Amino acid sequence: MITLYQLRWSHYVEKVRWALDIKGLAWQAVDVVAYKKEEMRRFSCAQTVPLIHDASTGVAISDSSPIIRYLDETYPDRPLLPHQPTERAEAWQWMLRLDSSLGLYARRLGYTQLIMECPQVLPRLFLPDVCGGLFTRRGWRSLAAPVLGMLLIKRFRFDRNRHDRVYEQLEALLLSLADRLKRQAFIVGARLSAADITLATLLRPLRIVPYFSHHPGLQSLFAWQSRLFREYGREPALLYETLIEAQRRHCGTMRAGVGWMSRERFAPATALDEALTEAVNDQHPVNSFSLFGALPSYVKLRWFSGVRRMAYAPSPHMTHP
Repeated sequence: MITLYQLRWSHYVEKVRWALDIKGLAWQAVDVVAYKKEEMRRFSCAQTVPLIHDASTGVAISDSSPIIRYLDETYPDRPLLPHQPTERAEAWQWMLRLDSSLGLYARRLGYTQLIMECPQVLPRLFLPDVCGGLFTRRGWRSLAAPVLGMLLIKRFRFDRNRHDRVYEQLEALLLSLADRLKRQAFIVGARLSAADITLATLLRPLRIVPYFSHHPGLQSLFAWQSRLFREYGREPALLYETLIEAQRRHCGTMRAGVGWMSRERFAPATALDEALTEAVNDQHPVNSFSLFGALPSYVKLRWFSGVRRMAYAPSPHMTHP
């Protein structure tokens, strides 16, 4: 039995769940309290989510791509990485490159979208069982949401999205991937690999970011993702997706117009650039002083982000409740 320590909504965790299911391995999930992670402290590996503990080998390992490589090497049936060495190396580089770019950018912009439109979702993601679910109740959610929003801003620096040109870099990367997948069915080789699982899962948070989910040049990419979700029985929508869509239907608007974006062309990084040996992360330490120093950034992101309200239009490739 493999135990997966997870944050239920994490796109990196979803990547591992999908890999475990494809390989047909017996596994169980343990939901982690995000700000404590006490459930994982007995393991000597890095305390990041996802983390798996394989009872049959005694191995504990974290980070989604190393987990998948471990699963493929330990349980070779139903391989997730190509057998041919050149393709295998290329798929591995795509996984690390997407972990270090798409995964980080999508997380930043997905959380940014929640803070701008419905921060009350945050307690339902991070505090569902704390104090018997107290902070998920009406009223208490309104108190907890700004604190969680400020913590996330300091940890992932959403207030620097414009400065870091995250929208521009991500648009260039996704347009290049959409073009690639118009010419071939999979990122590498002739069958589904871990590189495709990585792209499909890490793309998920952008389904709630209208600039990307409604982008004319990216509709084929989201259609490719939705097709894989259907074929492999993945959840059509996670909790945060259904909640923000319900909020938008109720209000009749969404935050979609990113008018300040630079029109300068970006050359997207690909797996053919300088080889990576591990994925890059973007988490930063937070303490009580720095947390409450994030209040101005939270207010600015919440109400003065420069991302304009527009009339609500359903995401073309999302199944709605």
